[in-house]
Amino acid sequence: MSRLEVVVFDFDGVIVDTPAYYFKHMRNYFRRRRARISDEDIAHLIGHTFQKKLDFINAKYGLSVGRDEFIAEIGPSMNAEMEKLVKLDVDLYRLLKELEAGGVGVAIASNNSPETINFFLSKFGIRNFFKPILTIRDIKEPKPHPETYQKAVSFLGARPGNCVAIEDTVIGVESAKAAGLRCVAIPNKFTSAHNFSEADVVVKSFKGLGIGALQELVK
Repeated sequence: MSRLEVVVFDFDGVIVDTPAYYFKHMRNYFRRRRARISDEDIAHLIGHTFQKKLDFINAKYGLSVGRDEFIAEIGPSMNAEMEKLVKLDVDLYRLLKELEAGGVGVAIASNNSPETINFFLSKFGIRNFFKPILTIRDIKEPKPHPETYQKAVSFLGARPGNCVAIEDTVIGVESAKAAGLRCVAIPNKFTSAHNFSEADVVVKSFKGLGIGALQELVK
């Protein structure tokens, strides 16, 4: 029987419920510019890089909002709100402790920035669980390209078929599967209606998800 070697976590929507805050502040920002971002827009954008989200909205609504301008206006209030309200999922923490005790490698493969990821990992006191932590700056091709998962597995010298990714978006699942990993999907509230048929298993939360269930996926 094959042994579970590595579990690779996405960040946004998996480790931290950032999408709820990102899109709330994004909606408010563009509403002030008379662009009412729809739920359809959000469903289409979830999982993509920040720049791709911005490019899509600018093109659709005839705007020319720059990345620096956008971040300067919404960043402080959004970060302050997340810092105050975002909590560590106790079932995620339980799983991380199980994986550590079982000698399973744990990594992060994300389209987000290292600043955001490191801030929350430090806030929750869980940064030491993860190695490597791959961010948008570590890759040439973001998800759904498989590069970020390929690099995570290669860094740890593991075989892709003995590794499991945990994702909340179809884009992330496509990335993990293209890299040869098994994949658990935990849809967030923006992706719950998406087609996760490519995932090996779909669950509602980390509750009940343990090392044993992940080991079963790599048999």
